[in-house]
Amino acid sequence: MSFRFRHFLVEDSLSAMKVGTDAMLLGSWVHPGNASSILDVGTGCGVLALMMAQVSTAVIDAIDIHGPSATEARLNAFHSPWAERIHVFCKTVEDHSLPPHKTYDIIISNPPFFINSLKPATEKKLLAKHEHALTLETFLLSSLKLMHPGSSLCLILPVRERQKFTGMALKQGLHPVRTLTVQPIPSKAPHRVLMEFRFQKTAEPTEDEMTIYKEVNLFSEQYLEMTQYFHLFNQKKT
Repeated sequence: MSFRFRHFLVEDSLSAMKVGTDAMLLGSWVHPGNASSILDVGTGCGVLALMMAQVSTAVIDAIDIHGPSATEARLNAFHSPWAERIHVFCKTVEDHSLPPHKTYDIIISNPPFFINSLKPATEKKLLAKHEHALTLETFLLSSLKLMHPGSSLCLILPVRERQKFTGMALKQGLHPVRTLTVQPIPSKAPHRVLMEFRFQKTAEPTEDEMTIYKEVNLFSEQYLEMTQYFHLFNQKKT
């Protein structure tokens, strides 16, 4: 399927990780600033790498263990305005972190996370959404090798995994500096949390909340404002 963004097009028919709300949230929430190097772990079709390229001047490496996903991400990058700054590799984050390796100003990931739920039937969905090929612990430990003292680690997880991942990160010297808790609609409990970790501890970490839909099929003003630099659509009540 093709998705037209404001400044790029994404094809995701071959990829394990499709274009979705989680990626839109994370890519819109992370602000690269003057970052010169970014790593997208589990890039899927490459949408997060493309979003980071749009809002930065960084060189972006994107990795995925699923061959067709890496191929599709590479094609999406090639047809974008930032082809020369996005490099896609079919490899694991463990292999990518083996010496000699580079470090990154930002590591961003929409990782596999349905850890204790019923596993899907297809291999692509298994790779994309489960700790089948990549555990959160492996992701964290590998990411640490790819970070320097000023790096940020940014990811999105189900709310139920927040405490587990934060506990592991704290043991490794990473501290949460910014979080965004997301609920789908006002009447439902939060289901996702976006987190940014750094080695420097913040006295008062920023904690925000948002709702995606203010009612069925009607995006909230907060979501529209957050994603305005990427989305093309106009808000319509259906």
